[in-house]
Amino acid sequence: MAKIDQYLRSNLKLRHLQLLVTLDEFRHIGKAANYLNVTQPAISKTLADFEEGLNVRLFDRTTRGMLPTEAGVCLVKHAKKILNEIAFARDELVAISEGRATRIAIGLLPAVSLSILPNFVARVENEMISTSISAREGSSDVLLSLLRTGELDVMIGNLTAKPLGIEFRTKHLYKDPIVVVVKKGHPLIEKQELDWKDLSNFPMVLPPEFATTRNVIEEFLLFNRVNLSRRYVESLSTLTNIGVLQETESIGFLSRQVAEYFKKANLVDILPLNMKNIYIDIGLVWYAERKLTPSQQNIIFMLEETVNKSNLK
Repeated sequence: MAKIDQYLRSNLKLRHLQLLVTLDEFRHIGKAANYLNVTQPAISKTLADFEEGLNVRLFDRTTRGMLPTEAGVCLVKHAKKILNEIAFARDELVAISEGRATRIAIGLLPAVSLSILPNFVARVENEMISTSISAREGSSDVLLSLLRTGELDVMIGNLTAKPLGIEFRTKHLYKDPIVVVVKKGHPLIEKQELDWKDLSNFPMVLPPEFATTRNVIEEFLLFNRVNLSRRYVESLSTLTNIGVLQETESIGFLSRQVAEYFKKANLVDILPLNMKNIYIDIGLVWYAERKLTPSQQNIIFMLEETVNKSNLK
């Protein structure tokens, strides 16, 4: 008991807390090293020194990866709270030093970067000129990790993803259907009585395997007797997807909001094929244990109002 108390008071560093949370998130030393931008030996040494100083084992190496022990689970829980509070204090101090009322960091899926965010930013600039916004685009898994560590205040993500942890709170915003898109002048545009099987002979642009929409899209296509081409590109980047569609005869799958944006720009066409019940369930996600300032709570309310006024529901 005395050794643990002495070590925590004298030797505990922020890097120890960051290491614990990252290892718990990735359960893999290599992935944790890449995320923290350090070497794998450095990760192993820091963990070993930490365990030696506490005289307790924190993680077990197993075939399923690095699994936290009972002591590890305990420390990870408290490490998250400490890092969240430090991040909160940092943001408040920066806001004070720069004379701003608040700062909010928003994580968002590519599907909402062209719909909700621009209208929201315009409204904030008109109504809260002392507020700054940091926007981070990425996959749901990456954004949830940033929510845990306090690098994001709120996320606009896909609520149909795998069940979120009890530490998160969510609020539904709207459903954005998935549509089939091709470049202007694609052979399928002029085809009479277009059928799903007509997609079989063309390469495709698909979400990556880890994306929540990948499996449902593939299952839908197989159910409708589409022979999935072995020629495909996996990408979560909207600009990459549009670029590939422009230069090839590939078939793409985008949310309707994104597809309509690029259709208006005369870059793609939407095929008249209905992907029934295939959609992205867009919603707000935030970390329940982190206290939001009144200004941040107001910003979440403004996000909801932006959706309502944009007729996205």
